[in-house]
Amino acid sequence: MTKKRILVDTFYLYVAQTGIRTYIRTFCGQAESQVLEDVTYIFTPDWKKAEKNMFFKGKTSKWKNWLFQGIYFFRKLIILPVLSYWHRADVVFSPDILSPIWSRGTKVSVIHDAFFWENPTHYNSKWLRIFIFFLYRGLKRNTTVVTISNYSKRQLRKYLPFPALPIIVVYPATHFKASEIAPISSPPVAGPYFLHVGVMEKRKNLPLLAKALAILVQKPQFTTYKLVLLGQRGPREELDDYDEIMTAISDLGIEAHVVFPGYVDESTMAGYYQHAVAYLFPSLSEGFGMPILEAFSYRLPVIVSNQGALVEIGGNAVLEVEDTTPEGFANAMEVIATNPNYREELVQNGLERLKKFSEVNFLQSLHACFVRDIEKNPR
Repeated sequence: MTKKRILVDTFYLYVAQTGIRTYIRTFCGQAESQVLEDVTYIFTPDWKKAEKNMFFKGKTSKWKNWLFQGIYFFRKLIILPVLSYWHRADVVFSPDILSPIWSRGTKVSVIHDAFFWENPTHYNSKWLRIFIFFLYRGLKRNTTVVTISNYSKRQLRKYLPFPALPIIVVYPATHFKASEIAPISSPPVAGPYFLHVGVMEKRKNLPLLAKALAILVQKPQFTTYKLVLLGQRGPREELDDYDEIMTAISDLGIEAHVVFPGYVDESTMAGYYQHAVAYLFPSLSEGFGMPILEAFSYRLPVIVSNQGALVEIGGNAVLEVEDTTPEGFANAMEVIATNPNYREELVQNGLERLKKFSEVNFLQSLHACFVRDIEKNPR
């Protein structure tokens, strides 16, 4: 039997720092480690080298951002289609939203969420018009969309102008395996603390956590509690919420209670997860919420806003704050901190729920999608 060839575009790893980075590296790691009889995966470029390259990552200057965008679009429009013929691809897999307009074989594009349509003011308007134009052109023919939650699928159906476009839900998995990381005995922060991990973008709603903590520390039993916001500033001015967060902290007078470790490596991040009281996720807009699974793997209870994807992924293993207010989060934080039995219940539910998002299930579900597309469009 001739193996079908899946061309995987990993170029976005040169810039990715959050959910898409985790998605791509998890897929690539699994695809490399499992030998499949009917398909061969071809990664372009070398995903490990792209992930390690730091030139386009972090708080970059505008010229670097524009340079990356220029290379990115040129690659999608010209280089990737040529590579699809060079490698005789049966499927071109784009885990970074944008598929090429033309290529050899069928196309599978992962659209993680509907942020572009739900939050257009968070993006440069000219860039967004160009991106949406090429996105629609790439979806017009011979393309299947994969998304990461049923919530995202419902949202994409509202905005994508292609009623017949196939949209398939494949739950991603986290590459983190907390059980393989040695326990870190010394807490990275003195005193009890709540944790959030991620880039400080506006949609993350992080000023709310500062306000919730300010309410909590007014109570005598919580005066030593802290909030750790682990991660970098937003990659673009339109997305960045760091200044707003700092203003809220200053206005509330809680500077001594908030810790900003910045970007840290995985072993250091493990220490923050291992010693936290709970993980806080107040986001207003998510397609999935990968840190939920990471927190589960570290036996950490999770508090989420009532955002659709977070509730779907967390299920019975998260404490949902239905009104998503500072008061609501402060009350939930108090419940977790003072109720060890409920905390342990959430931890056990989280460990059980993790089984639904295994790496094996993730790869097998995508593999089935690729094979289905090949069978529908044989060469």
